[in-house]
Amino acid sequence: MGFCSIDDINTFLGTTILPDDAQALLAIDEATAVIQNYCNQKIEQVSDDTIQLDGTGSTKLFLPELPVVSITSVKVDGVLLDPTYYALAENGVLWRKYGVWTVGARNIEIVYTHGYVSVPEDVKGVCYRSAARLYQAQLKARRQDFVSGLQSVSVGDWSETYETAGGSSGESDKGVSAARTLLMSEKDILNRYRYKRI
Repeated sequence: MGFCSIDDINTFLGTTILPDDAQALLAIDEATAVIQNYCNQKIEQVSDDTIQLDGTGSTKLFLPELPVVSITSVKVDGVLLDPTYYALAENGVLWRKYGVWTVGARNIEIVYTHGYVSVPEDVKGVCYRSAARLYQAQLKARRQDFVSGLQSVSVGDWSETYETAGGSSGESDKGVSAARTLLMSEKDILNRYRYKRI
């Protein structure tokens, strides 16, 4: 599910895109995926997600998806660990009591619930702004009939205008792919949701 809706894009652009517009839905999906990739997080809540981690030989493990809502179970080398033998700290740190996490490759299985029940408003805002840019780039490419460098088209006494060599930023030559998915200011907003190890 996308982090925003077509209604969000409509409100942002002051336009009316139909609810089943394939290009708008694709733009939302792409913007959502880019946000998740940038943050290294699913962000939306996932219940009872099962992961395998490497035992570190230390007293703490870093759970990769935040925020951690709850821990359902922990197994070490296939043996279920009593919940009193571990504790969840801030920032997704799982502390091992009375010892360390046994060293091993993917020998610790954790089932936990993580993420936000509702997508945070600032993440939603980044999504609909990004999706709007992608959608507008698609419209521009379609109106230019996907011709590289085409700047304007006239109908009466037919006329076309193209970019001259060296007179372009180069972005229009790339068509829809030139639309910036995330701006620096949007990355600044998303940085608080990025996965960071302590």
